[in-house]
Amino acid sequence: MTAELINSLVDALNQENLRYCHWKSNFSLAESLSGETDLDLLIDRKSLSRILIILLETGFKPAGKKSGLDPDGIFHYYGMDALTGQLIHVHLFSSVLTGESFVKTHLLPFENMLLENTYNIGTIKVASRAAELVVFVIRFFIKYGSLLDLMVLAGKAEMLRDELIWLQNGSELSESLTLLNKYSPVIDEALFLECLSVLKENSSMPRRILLAQTVRSRLKVYTKYHLPGLVSAYSQFLWEKAMSLLMHRRKNKSLKAGGAVIAFVGAEATGKSTLVSETGNWLTQIFSTRIIHAGKPPSTWVTAPLNAILPLLRRFLPQLRTTRQDGKSAASAEILLPTTSKGLSGLIYAVRSISLAWDRRQLLVQARYHAANGDIVICDRYPSENIGTMDSSRLQEDHDLRGLKGSLYNWLARLERRFYKEIPPPDLVLKLKVSMETARQRNRDRIKLDKETDAYLEARHRQSREWCMAGTKYLYEIDTEQSLPNTILIVKRKIWEVI
Repeated sequence: MTAELINSLVDALNQENLRYCHWKSNFSLAESLSGETDLDLLIDRKSLSRILIILLETGFKPAGKKSGLDPDGIFHYYGMDALTGQLIHVHLFSSVLTGESFVKTHLLPFENMLLENTYNIGTIKVASRAAELVVFVIRFFIKYGSLLDLMVLAGKAEMLRDELIWLQNGSELSESLTLLNKYSPVIDEALFLECLSVLKENSSMPRRILLAQTVRSRLKVYTKYHLPGLVSAYSQFLWEKAMSLLMHRRKNKSLKAGGAVIAFVGAEATGKSTLVSETGNWLTQIFSTRIIHAGKPPSTWVTAPLNAILPLLRRFLPQLRTTRQDGKSAASAEILLPTTSKGLSGLIYAVRSISLAWDRRQLLVQARYHAANGDIVICDRYPSENIGTMDSSRLQEDHDLRGLKGSLYNWLARLERRFYKEIPPPDLVLKLKVSMETARQRNRDRIKLDKETDAYLEARHRQSREWCMAGTKYLYEIDTEQSLPNTILIVKRKIWEVI
């Protein structure tokens, strides 16, 4: 089944009679058309501007590597299929820049050969099997001359043989030889036929390597790098891989429009955690993505000692507790945490609030930093500018308080407010809502011992309606009353519309 988005793109290209073709791996074209693998399109450079406009008009967005090699002549565009939420990658080539798997080492003169020899599979134009066979054989014998590629190709001889047989069954060998002589005379027929025989007969790896050296020697005139440049290119590639491992970054792509901070806000039982997880799994397939929890920020080196001491105080001095447990047990739960309080418990609560405000500020400032450098940051919860609402400032100055404790409490309240004001606004907020009846049922169905009381749940829902932060670019309300698959699809559409 062809993805609807790919159908729309191919129809637009065909309507304007633009020169393009799907130029490699047509043996697995079904996977490409369904969006499971890249759609590798070669285009005529004269049509490049128009094709880029069509991609944008169809809903694709340009992307690139955050670091490392990103060669000219190769473009990455991603679109979201509106029916399935699937991300689809169009790998666009304005030249046949190919070669080794990790570094594109050869610029081969095959654009006209591929674009002038096409046929249709369904509605999409693909390179003829005779033309693709020429490129296929040469590409893989470039790879057999690379040490890293030998590790990639180990155990794939049978798969290559299957694709080779498919290419030969749909074309005459004489036609491929004619194209070879016309477009790449540096590879003579005898060498090409020997390469063909080695692939078809599953010959030994040493023979493939020796033959690859001959092929690469003939193709020197088409190499992209001399030795120093090749060493430099691989150094960049290996450095980028090492940094990805150190930073636990699964992918290295970012959208050309830049990164973004996406926040999910809403009361308990609205589906925040589930949707954060689903969104993260969706975006981390391709883009450099980070997931953070602003409701429970990690301790910083400044607050770690305090955050270690406070649980001990609550344990050994229970009379000083001012946690949300008070709200859970309260009949009305109108205010889950005190915003002003007298005595020692009030000061302890204020200190804890300051610690939490600092940790949230540090986490979300860092999130903005990562977004400025191309990452998509997904936040589970986000502070509001309204005092007393979920994950937001809790302290209010009380001018009736007197003495040292009163002055200290009011100073802490001002400091907390300052920390929250310094938190940058998110780019996109998805404000989740659900009926109280559904929230209660979801809470009862949760697999955990410490479930929320209905009173606490109702208070949280009242608070969550008031979320706002000046400077937020986009805010959408999402009704999570519907089925989870429908909710996930709506969330994906809203996110893709904005980022």
